[in-house]
Amino acid sequence: THADMGNCSSTSNINDKSCAKVIGGYDFVNSDANPMDDHGHGTHVAGIVASTNPTYKGIAPDATIIAMKSLDSGGSGYESDIISAIDWCVNNASIFNISVISMSLGFSGYFNTTYCDTSDNPLMVSSIHNAVARNISVTVAAGNDGHVSLGVSSPACISNTTVVGWASKSDAVDSNSQLWGLPMLLA
Repeated sequence: THADMGNCSSTSNINDKSCAKVIGGYDFVNSDANPMDDHGHGTHVAGIVASTNPTYKGIAPDATIIAMKSLDSGGSGYESDIISAIDWCVNNASIFNISVISMSLGFSGYFNTTYCDTSDNPLMVSSIHNAVARNISVTVAAGNDGHVSLGVSSPACISNTTVVGWASKSDAVDSNSQLWGLPMLLA
């Protein structure tokens, strides 16, 4: 319903396509078709990508959004809900023209120089690999907890993901990425 994200009048059944910007989605936390962001972080990240605000325009303001709610109002949740959200996107990719899955989240456990495909949840690995095999790019935050010396968190450590970190205004790498020895994007 955010003005910069289409100003949709309702999210009670987002899949009815009544909104031009947020064209679909699902809430795996509450098991309904109302993926309202009650935490705020998802809307913030979506705004970086697709905001139509004239002053704070997103990098792809013409993009449409599929809202997947897999974390609760406190930003916590279950891997099973995240896996379900990834699988939903894969299964509905042709209906909604889904080409990117962006996840700004991270689990406990940090990896420095190796992918975690063998040590991570095999269902998460399978879901991510399946998405990539269907030509859906999967971007994952290196970690949002600011532990620069611990490495990259899961699921960013899964191969075939695009690991995304961040730098400060003074170009210092501040995300969970200083020890990550494998490819990643920084902004």
